[in-house]
Amino acid sequence: MTLREQFDRLPKLLKVSEVCDYTGCHERTVRRWIRDGRLSAVESGAGLRVPRRSLWRFLGLDIALSA
Repeated sequence: MTLREQFDRLPKLLKVSEVCDYTGCHERTVRRWIRDGRLSAVESGAGLRVPRRSLWRFLGLDIALSA
């Protein structure tokens, strides 16, 4: 599966727990990234959501998508 296909399969807005599953990090770590401003997130009625593009940028994979 290519990076583009992986990106397209992700939901547009990911739950913190989904970011944890994807990165292999603890939920506290992801919430710290958001609090520190390293990872963008939006507050919704259902809680924090991370746009998939923000996660991709954070992981340094955004360049691969634009190529």
